[in-house]
Amino acid sequence: MGYFIVNLPINAHCLVYYLSPYQLSDRSMRFPHLLIAALFVVPMVSWGQIDPKDVTIVRDSFGVPHIFGITDADAAYGLAWAHSEDDFEHIQHNILTGKRMLGQVLGKEGVLFDFGLQLFSIDSLVDARYELDLSADYRKVLEAYVQGLNDYAAAHPKEVLLKKSLPFIPQDLVKGYVLNTSLMAGVGLTLKAVNEGRIDEFFNVNTIGSNGLAVAPQMMDDGMGYLNINSHQPLEGRVAWYEAHISSEEGWDIIGGLFPAGMTVFVGTNRHLGWAHTVNFHVFGDAYQLEINPKNRKQYRYDGEWRDFYVKKAKLKVKVAGMRIPVSKRILVTTYGPVFETKKYGKYALRFPSYTDIRAAEQWYRMNKATDLIGFKDALKMQALPLFNVVYGDKDGNIMMHSAGKIPLRNPALDWKLPIKANISAFRWTEIIPFDRMPHVENPDCGYVYNANNTPLHCTGEGCNPRTDFPGIQNFEYNRGEVFRDLFASHQGLYSEQQVEGFKYNTSYHRNGSYADRFKALYELDAAKYPDISDAIAKMKHWNWRGDADDRDAALAMVTHDHLMRAVDAPFGLLMIRDRRITEEEAVDALRKAKKLLVKKHGSIDIPLGQVQRHQRGNVSLPAHGLREVPRAADAKLYDKKRGLYHITNGDGYIQKVRFSKVGPIIHSINAFGASAHPDSPHFTDQMELFVNQQYKPMTFDRAEIERNAERIYHPGE
Repeated sequence: MGYFIVNLPINAHCLVYYLSPYQLSDRSMRFPHLLIAALFVVPMVSWGQIDPKDVTIVRDSFGVPHIFGITDADAAYGLAWAHSEDDFEHIQHNILTGKRMLGQVLGKEGVLFDFGLQLFSIDSLVDARYELDLSADYRKVLEAYVQGLNDYAAAHPKEVLLKKSLPFIPQDLVKGYVLNTSLMAGVGLTLKAVNEGRIDEFFNVNTIGSNGLAVAPQMMDDGMGYLNINSHQPLEGRVAWYEAHISSEEGWDIIGGLFPAGMTVFVGTNRHLGWAHTVNFHVFGDAYQLEINPKNRKQYRYDGEWRDFYVKKAKLKVKVAGMRIPVSKRILVTTYGPVFETKKYGKYALRFPSYTDIRAAEQWYRMNKATDLIGFKDALKMQALPLFNVVYGDKDGNIMMHSAGKIPLRNPALDWKLPIKANISAFRWTEIIPFDRMPHVENPDCGYVYNANNTPLHCTGEGCNPRTDFPGIQNFEYNRGEVFRDLFASHQGLYSEQQVEGFKYNTSYHRNGSYADRFKALYELDAAKYPDISDAIAKMKHWNWRGDADDRDAALAMVTHDHLMRAVDAPFGLLMIRDRRITEEEAVDALRKAKKLLVKKHGSIDIPLGQVQRHQRGNVSLPAHGLREVPRAADAKLYDKKRGLYHITNGDGYIQKVRFSKVGPIIHSINAFGASAHPDSPHFTDQMELFVNQQYKPMTFDRAEIERNAERIYHPGE
């Protein structure tokens, strides 16, 4: 991902090829101190220049871009231009991640990403493998997308955050993909767990959620298959959903969601099929607690002998008080992988397959272009994406749930309790679980599949679930999965669209599930023992465990949950899957603080949830349904302390509902705010009212219809 000249080509590229000390193959791991295996110059063909007149952008009445190109490369160029018009700032943030320059813009927050890129040698890996691992046709699409970003920057120099970051090159984009997907695949939270000495509690649990539901046509009363795509992400920022329709005459034609600097749809529907992603929580890598030689701190124990660390330097720049300060940091490397050093808890080597593969972006592209179940599964078999469950449906009536990702192929005879302290080669895996051993359900007799970040071993009805096992497989549940399980299991006969919609927008906690078990103490408090909060205790006992905006008990519950989450400094979902339950003391403290806030800021604890929990952007503020970890997911944060108002920051965002007729998909979608990140745009907030009312807007592939109702039709640069 002498500038400011439109279409400036890059004619040659110096490439350093190396063997990473923690790639998967035994050959590349044999000599960890030899990073440079060969040095050579690879000529790079000049990028094919896209003519903007071959690209048409059609903005619909909600400002959503429908991008039409002759070739896939044309369409990618148009996507880059259109998205830049709406949110160039956050696109640059993600591109700067791949250039090791985010710290120069965001300071301390950004430099952590710059360091991660070098800690895991992602920068040098992509430089080495770009032309070797990515196909020629896909590289053309990448190059065209980056050309679109560069041309937009040339035409809008005042929007450029860091002039010296230009021009962007395709490798920048790929590096950002590898780092960000690796962080999602457990690397990010593992670093936090190691740094805080909480590996047993935190390991591989993320803050990101999602729902996916698919029902076969024979189970629907109108005979059309149903798919609901409902990923949970931050509603704004570098990983917020952006909706686009990408269409080319080469067969790329898809409507869906992507992140800033995403050059394909990540979740969505083409003319033949569609899919949702949910985050899965298999153990995607390992942390090794190293034993250091007390006589020589430059050595670690491995297979009974002391080995020298390989040492390299991370070169960083961080923005401090308006200045960009150069910083260097030592990085140690072992035969397991790079080392994360902590002052209090020692040194840990990290080994994840996610940062050894640069093809994740290309796999999404192949998924975008698949035309049937066989072709889609061929794309999944690349196993380049390091994580994600896939909930799938198509116009042929197929449904599927596949739990994908790069999971180490571990020896089941060994004890894989984390952190690993054995420091022996037996715990150094070199392969990943093959595709056909991953949890997979295809066209089950039960007629439906779902996932809500729960174990993929429970994804459909009784007797239809997958049966597989391996060290590191996710076995735990979440509330949303438990709710979906029982809603489907308790239903008799065919489903209506309205009924399945009700499943997705359910706002409740399961009465006999993980929430009930872990939060039991909160609902068993003795009011006589705590007279100062006796009214709050009575209110919690009265609550129906639903998060509807007009519920007058749910506000107290939401604020109490917030204080419990803050007390343990952990994602709310973790409170439902960890071994330890909420204690009486913790419940009393959180309830007391919640009552104090509501009485002080709102005058009472008897107020509607929507008075406290708001869906807000700019000058639009609406009462919000939902709670943390219910199907209508709403993760609220105390943003306005003066008035005691919580704003939704995560959870339900981009939602797509698809009905598969025999002639193709019928698509409805909604985004949390609007198509533009600019406050002065009419599309900054124009989807908010539909969103809170659980309504959708129609989407279509029909170009004539799109243009007939268009707000604007133009070529990039016009």
